[in-house]
Amino acid sequence: MIRAVTIAVSLCLVVGVATPVAARDDVRRRGSCSGGPGEWMLRVQRESRTKLRIRFEIDDVPTGQRWQLFLSNNGTRVYSRTKVSRRGGEVRVRIATRNRPGRDRIAASGVNTKTGTTCEGSVRY
Repeated sequence: MIRAVTIAVSLCLVVGVATPVAARDDVRRRGSCSGGPGEWMLRVQRESRTKLRIRFEIDDVPTGQRWQLFLSNNGTRVYSRTKVSRRGGEVRVRIATRNRPGRDRIAASGVNTKTGTTCEGSVRY
């Protein structure tokens, strides 16, 4: 009986070790902007072993307004620019950044320079 239990436990361990763990393909967060209209979406996905692809979008905002945009990876700024919202009320950023050791904390924010509306969020990848 003890031998049968030992064999069963050993098989479970071998199968558990041999089964590949699926990597998370992407992580997404969404939210509402504060101080005005707008919705934001932050998406991070692995592009390769050494690169992450970051996408930050702000939608449903007035057309033709300036937005200061900032992205960081583990507290290090990886993007800082001003963009104008396009027709359809959208502001979009897509960049690739180095995949740092361990879990990455990606933070994104956008501030409308005219109205002060702020859109910000973060993900762990």
